[in-house]
Amino acid sequence: MAVSGRVLPVVVLISCCAFARSQIASERSGIKSPAPTHVTSTPNEFGVWVGYSPHSFVLEGTSLHRHLLLLNLEYARRLLVHRALTLKYTADLVPVALETQRTTFYTVHGKVLRNPPGTVFGAGANPFGLQLNFGHKTLQPFVNSSAGFLYFTRQVPAPASSQFNFTFNFGGGVQFFTASRRSFTIGYKYHHLSNAETGTINPGIDSNIIYIGFSVPRFRKAH
Repeated sequence: MAVSGRVLPVVVLISCCAFARSQIASERSGIKSPAPTHVTSTPNEFGVWVGYSPHSFVLEGTSLHRHLLLLNLEYARRLLVHRALTLKYTADLVPVALETQRTTFYTVHGKVLRNPPGTVFGAGANPFGLQLNFGHKTLQPFVNSSAGFLYFTRQVPAPASSQFNFTFNFGGGVQFFTASRRSFTIGYKYHHLSNAETGTINPGIDSNIIYIGFSVPRFRKAH
């Protein structure tokens, strides 16, 4: 049975919340100890996050009634620690991007083009990103931003636009660290998608994305 564009994001988010809850429960039920003494943590961490926007709005883009689901695999590296501030470089691989839309019509060079309803699959990456964490306690607020691209199976968000789109986002949230230095994240991103005028038209999409994530540090053997 096919899963509709509105039901799928709910299923994914519920599954991720259930996973996060089980991980926190296992941390609380187990012995809370740091990493084994024969290993040390590195500045690197690896994680995954999933985010969903139930609507789009007009800011830089002009496309309305769009839903956007993103699944990201994230790499982060600690660049600088100064007092209560921690600066990280981030890079994301986006294996799944789902853009869901209603039927819309566009007039291009005097011709009316129909954009059919449905969910369009895409994928991409955000190779350029920064995150700034505040404090060194269990709960750390942060702000972040990144830029990259998405490539879709058909032109998005409209006919005569482009399958290839540039993306930019910024936002913030909180990161919760467990005793084993795993972390759980909840946050918000303003997300902009457009073809930067490389298509015949460039409606663009502006989205409010709420996301949750999970990450683990990389350890290495101590010498």
